[in-house]
Amino acid sequence: MLLNSNYDLTLELLIHSYFNIVKREMIDMVPKAISLTLVTHSKENLQRELLQELYKPEVLDDLLKESEFVVSRRKEVVSMVQALNKAEE
Repeated sequence: MLLNSNYDLTLELLIHSYFNIVKREMIDMVPKAISLTLVTHSKENLQRELLQELYKPEVLDDLLKESEFVVSRRKEVVSMVQALNKAEE
């Protein structure tokens, strides 16, 4: 009878330990799940808003326009290439 009682006590302690581990895991996972949901929702909303702003026609033309520096630098490079081609002839 003592052996059976010992076995029951051991089994009860193991089950109690298991439930404590599961409870601790759940306590750790709930804030992580909430944070993941908030971050995912925020990311989707932010991406949608940014794309809406990006594809507005009045903004799109400004975004596609070359800067003055690029235009002047391209002209300089073209003239240098022409000068090098002329010097090569």
